[in-house]
Amino acid sequence: MKSRLLLIVAYFSGWTGWLLIGRALFLIYQPQTRQLDSSTLFGVFGNGLRMDLSTAGYLTILPALLIAFLPGLATRTIARILRICTFVELLIVSSITVVDLEIFRTWGFHLDLTPFHYLKSPQEAAASVAASPILSLFALFLGLIMVGNYCFNRLIASFIAKFEPVTWWVATPALLIATAALLLPIRGGIQLAPMNVSAVYFSPIAFANYAAVTPQWNFMQSCLEGNKYGENPFAFFPEGQATQALKALYQPDTTRQPLLSSSQPNVILIVWESFTAKSVASLGGRTGITPRFEKLTHEGLFFKQVYASGDRSEKGLIALLSGFPAQATASIMTLPAKAEKLPTIGQHIKKAGYQTSFYYGGETEFANIKSYLFHNAFDRIISKADFKPSEWNSKWGAHDHIVYNRILSDLNKTKSPFFVSLFTLSSHEPFEVPMKTVISGTDEESQFLNSMYYADQSLGNFIAQAQLQPWWSNTLIIITADHGHRLPVLSTDRVRDFHIPMLWLGGALKSSPQQIDQIGSQTDLAATLLHQLNLDASDFKWSRDLLNSRNRPFAYFAFNNGFGVVQPNRHLLFDNTSRQLISSGGTVDKQDIELGKAFEEESYQDFLNK
Repeated sequence: MKSRLLLIVAYFSGWTGWLLIGRALFLIYQPQTRQLDSSTLFGVFGNGLRMDLSTAGYLTILPALLIAFLPGLATRTIARILRICTFVELLIVSSITVVDLEIFRTWGFHLDLTPFHYLKSPQEAAASVAASPILSLFALFLGLIMVGNYCFNRLIASFIAKFEPVTWWVATPALLIATAALLLPIRGGIQLAPMNVSAVYFSPIAFANYAAVTPQWNFMQSCLEGNKYGENPFAFFPEGQATQALKALYQPDTTRQPLLSSSQPNVILIVWESFTAKSVASLGGRTGITPRFEKLTHEGLFFKQVYASGDRSEKGLIALLSGFPAQATASIMTLPAKAEKLPTIGQHIKKAGYQTSFYYGGETEFANIKSYLFHNAFDRIISKADFKPSEWNSKWGAHDHIVYNRILSDLNKTKSPFFVSLFTLSSHEPFEVPMKTVISGTDEESQFLNSMYYADQSLGNFIAQAQLQPWWSNTLIIITADHGHRLPVLSTDRVRDFHIPMLWLGGALKSSPQQIDQIGSQTDLAATLLHQLNLDASDFKWSRDLLNSRNRPFAYFAFNNGFGVVQPNRHLLFDNTSRQLISSGGTVDKQDIELGKAFEEESYQDFLNK
């Protein structure tokens, strides 16, 4: 019986060591590891060990039960069963290890159920990860399987060879006690609270805490959460207190500034994929990436302090067209029954007599975008299927210049006033563009910047052609982003990843070119635009007029299970798991943190109520 007990211990130890190797691979793969000194790296392994032990406990439970309940089984048979069981577990563990490497590098959070929302559109999901080093990752996956299978088979064989005949009524109870002992590492110790993600957080450096989380445990936990949308997980305050705290952000508009020369101008909203402020020199970004946009900023109203509401395209579209803030642990567009209850600019502007259309070179089935567009009541939805296959120049669909040309052609046959919304795609992964390389380099950052240069070139050509059209003199063009981007890497300040440009220009603008420094969010576009069109914006409860000087400068954004707040001369990022700040800039006080919590609580409750 001793050899059976030792096999359970050795098996548990083997998985613990295997998970430590996985953590080392994670640190090697992620570029942020360079930020960590040796003591922090030691802390990653030391604190993460608790979660590794918990995960190893789960992986050992089934083999331990087999050994306990089948003590009299032939050693050859039990060895075969354990090898099969171990191989299946290796497949699962190695798959999560490898996929998590790229998920975290791309999105900044560990693998959970989020990517599975996109599998309803497999072609778009494949295109989204096309920039990943798939062959290298697959080779790593095979290597892990082969090495792991060899090591565990050797381990199993070495102990089973020492098995001695035992009577079940003696062996089974003792082995079950040993199996039950696995519950101790599984729950993380004898403390009151069982193992959770915050148990391994230890550093003021956010990445160090994320690196201490075992991805297999994290994924399993996300699968076992149950009804994710049953109750508000962000109930920070007594009932009514959060609502009261937010009143200071929303003030009546008594100082509205009319900027347009017409009461019903045409409106073209250009949502530029991944248009980060880090690609605009005048916003502190790289020089030479968006020269045409830079030139256009001197011809209109340039909003310099706008922040994306979230970090995914579908969250950005919701923020822009419905004025609804992104959620830290949910995406309302992926839940059509909720999304259809949102107000939309499309609905409101159509009721005012506008012809409405939406253009996207890709497939609108991705992330339930199509159902949301129908909810917007667009008269026409132009997507990938409306372009010739010969014009599908990327894995996503038609490139930007092709879609821009289609818009120019269609608008000459469209009755005014019209509202056109364009969602670009060429600056999305895998950053393939039909243009001679301008930003040299084969690394991901260079490819991203090159795609931004192409997108800027396509925009500049469109504006130049639009200025020649008869409808230009009565048209407002709004250029902004669906979200920011982690590239280019200019600093470790994640707030910069959410900073995006917004520019208003066109013949319908009567005001002189100017720069507007009011801090605001994507969600504020709805109220700002509708007020300029003399339309009621009261349905957009989360949207604030950026031109209302009485409103407090404020921007809120959400990332995976956390939020950020930007105010004059200060900003903060708050992690919901550890319930603490993970970074800040300027002088941040308790009231700033509580304001962000109040916004998260109330906006999530509104999401639940839909």
